Amino acid sequence: MRFIFNLTRREIRSSWRRLLFFFLCIALGVGSVVALRSLIQNLTKAVGTDARALMTADIEINTTTDFTPGDLARIEEIVNRSGIVEARNEAVTTALMARPLTPGNNNVKFVELKGIEPPFPLVGHFETSDGKPFDFDLLKNSGAVVAKILLEEMDLKIGDEIKIGEGVFQIRATFDEEPGGSSGFRLGARVFIEKKAFDDAGITRTTGRIRRRILYRTSDNPTELVKQLREALKGTTLAVSSYREAQENLSEQFAKTENYLSLTGLLILVLGGIGVWNVARAFVEQKRKSVAVLKCLGASGNRIITVYLLQILTLGLVGSLFGVLFSQAALWLVAWRYGASLPEKMTYSVNPATAAQGLILGILISLLFSALPLLQIRTIKPRLLLRDDNNLNITRLDRTKWLLGFFCLAGLLGLAVWQAGSLLVGTFFLAGLAATSIVLFIAALALTWILRRFKKFSSFSIAQAINSLYRPGNQTRIVLLAVGLGAFVVLAVQSLQSNLVSEFDFTRNQRLPSLFFVDIQKSQIDELRSMITNRIGEEPETVPTVRGRIAFVNGQPFDFGKPEVRQQQGQIGREFAINYRPNLDQGESIVAGSWWSDQPTDEPQVSVEEDMAKRLNIAPGDSITFDISGRKLTARVMSVRKLDVRNTRTAFVFVFRPGALEKAPQTFAATVLKHVPATDRQRLQREVLERFPNVQIFDVDDIIAAIQKLINNFVIAISFVGSFVMLSGILILIGSIALTKSQRIYENAILKTLGAGRRVLATILVAEYGLLGLMAGIIGAGFAVLLSWSVSRYLLDIEWIFSPQVPVVGIIVTAALVTGIGVVASFDVLFRKPLATLRSQ
Repeated sequence: MRFIFNLTRREIRSSWRRLLFFFLCIALGVGSVVALRSLIQNLTKAVGTDARALMTADIEINTTTDFTPGDLARIEEIVNRSGIVEARNEAVTTALMARPLTPGNNNVKFVELKGIEPPFPLVGHFETSDGKPFDFDLLKNSGAVVAKILLEEMDLKIGDEIKIGEGVFQIRATFDEEPGGSSGFRLGARVFIEKKAFDDAGITRTTGRIRRRILYRTSDNPTELVKQLREALKGTTLAVSSYREAQENLSEQFAKTENYLSLTGLLILVLGGIGVWNVARAFVEQKRKSVAVLKCLGASGNRIITVYLLQILTLGLVGSLFGVLFSQAALWLVAWRYGASLPEKMTYSVNPATAAQGLILGILISLLFSALPLLQIRTIKPRLLLRDDNNLNITRLDRTKWLLGFFCLAGLLGLAVWQAGSLLVGTFFLAGLAATSIVLFIAALALTWILRRFKKFSSFSIAQAINSLYRPGNQTRIVLLAVGLGAFVVLAVQSLQSNLVSEFDFTRNQRLPSLFFVDIQKSQIDELRSMITNRIGEEPETVPTVRGRIAFVNGQPFDFGKPEVRQQQGQIGREFAINYRPNLDQGESIVAGSWWSDQPTDEPQVSVEEDMAKRLNIAPGDSITFDISGRKLTARVMSVRKLDVRNTRTAFVFVFRPGALEKAPQTFAATVLKHVPATDRQRLQREVLERFPNVQIFDVDDIIAAIQKLINNFVIAISFVGSFVMLSGILILIGSIALTKSQRIYENAILKTLGAGRRVLATILVAEYGLLGLMAGIIGAGFAVLLSWSVSRYLLDIEWIFSPQVPVVGIIVTAALVTGIGVVASFDVLFRKPLATLRSQ
């Protein structure tokens, strides 16, 4: 063992420069895994997986309609019988327009209004921005406590008054973090008022989108109580949930996110593993004579393999440690660049357990990807020093290599399953990675084969550059695979971005409104229409709307006790805006059934949007019973409609045949197509709200801008990961250049001896790496366009438009990047003297 350790130390000392890129590949891969996993772990801690604190209670009963006396009686009977309820309160929430009453302040903003009653919160803590505990007296006599950001958005200060609905509220305090957090998409900042102020401000009377909640804090496990409440309230519009169910779902979602991000890091680490395999293979090739000498001196093949294996594992460990440091630097970079968009309490440190996991991954990847190249040492014979006749035997696959290859593949599968937390997901990941690599590798083979067929160019430099791609020990296909995969990830995301952004491009969607006006009373519609027409020069399109919920499907209520049904509660249990009209709207088409017939009928009939029909598992001929203002209305499903949201003003899920809803309580919605400047839009909104406080206005331009910002952030995040994939490919490229440098030096010495000048040699160098980068760019761009089309067409269901500038620019940038790095890494070869090189051969 002493011989092995001494030789290992000497080999590391003499060969570390050659294996530097081995070290960097492992460091980059480990750094990616640790950084991504640490990021989601820290985010989980910041957001919190304590569902009890997020719900601010143990049990919640919510509805978008009023609690009936019968419902309340059943609830209170079961709650009192349980004997475990310690406290109770109610809350009501909605989204409304708010405007300052300060002279000269013309800002108008949506706010998320929440009416509460003491004690609040039942679970958790609530502090104002000055660090004091929340005092309910702040809300009495028309007081309001608002999110701090609202002051900045509306140019307000504590003590100012804002008007919401018909009520005027004085801002008495601000908060940085509300009880329960701020999860989910919101139209505006949170504003707290007294629950009874909803009625005083006319909000419950004029606004339809109100959610009411009854919250309970319990002294024991609430599972049995929740079960009894659900059974008693089955068939009603009330939904019951407990923090225990939310806890399970929340923990599961965070765990899945962490595992999926870890798989992304594992992808980069596997690419690093390919670099390890490439470096180890070339390293063994260069050490063949040294191995033969050691065997002549009596060293066995196993002892020599052990020496080089220890060398690989040592560098793998050091590279993994460096990767952990790299991950910490990456987290600091995230804090600097995106800290303002992330939770305020989020930390940016690497968890020790995650770091240890990264170290184990780095060492195992080093072992798995270097085992097969090191096994070639067995076939090197001592007679190689006299006659090199076993070079072909080194790459031949025998039974031992097949068996070792199988164990390496099984080990890689084990790592994938470990990181994914699922055998199925890990298997699919490895299979998908293998399939992608095979396809990209075949594409690289095809391109190099085609290039070889056209190598007879009149230019000597170009012809020699093509020949250089096929020199002995070349790394052409490996570099094309690695760099092409990086370009593929980055360009695919960029191409998807261009299609997503075009979905919200007003220049393409001429029927997407710029302003939505809802909750318009019948007595207000004519005056509002006239006001809008006079201000912007366009008469709005108005449609009647009736609000209702689904009570029964084919006579059966929803069973929210089933987890799979409860997961869809937000989609199928909500309140819908329902329309009635005689004709199909532009952008709608029938995919099942038929539109209204000319024959009169007394039976209510309804048309259902395609996605909702799938959720409800209904078809033409089925029945849906709606709860509209407390009255049940059963309608026959006549058709299923497909909506093209790019070419429609409205997107109603349910459309009734005229004759069934005209006498139901209804409001109107108005839409405006004309896009006017932001100042004019705000002026119009303020005038409408001053005249009609109950009307709600959605500024679509602002909403689209927010969506585009989300898309851009998504693209930045994925491109950030894709850049690591590209960097792995670049490292493999640099490592390949370093490992084949001796062959390039010899080739240049021969060419110089034959009369080639530095200009010719430089042209060959640029042409070689230019062709390599061009082929990598073509492979990446080609498959990126294919993936973009597939995702747009089959997953996102959006119109796909080929944008040539993305692949073209991608190919140019990839070619320039590879050319620049290749030339810089090999430039010193041009200045080597041929005489010394030829003497050494």
